[in-house]
Amino acid sequence: MGEFVMAAAKQVRGIQDPTMGEALAVEFGLQLARQHHMVSPIMEVDCVNVVAGVRRAAGIQTELGVICRNISKLLEETGGGTIQHVSRKANEAAHIMAHVRTLWDRAEVWFDRPPLILLDQLKIDDVTFPYQ
Repeated sequence: MGEFVMAAAKQVRGIQDPTMGEALAVEFGLQLARQHHMVSPIMEVDCVNVVAGVRRAAGIQTELGVICRNISKLLEETGGGTIQHVSRKANEAAHIMAHVRTLWDRAEVWFDRPPLILLDQLKIDDVTFPYQ
């Protein structure tokens, strides 16, 4: 709908695989959505392997499979949320957050008002937020 809802950043050490990093980010976002009683979140992910993994999670017998099954469960717990693939260009704000997560020592979450680092990108994306 073109409105800013939430941004989060969390540093996770020891993750070398980008697919695993993306899956952990989706899991974290859904945990926050559940914690804050958000209903039917739409998770837009630029990693097709994560989307495919969530859709066939039962058949994946790896650590990634465990995370994908948890994502599937979280989607159900949030009232039937969805996960869908989008191009990297359509997910630039998430890409920015992934690269600046090292600025914070602990998980940071922004509701209603985005972090300053995202303002320019959100304006490009035509996303509305309270103090434009």
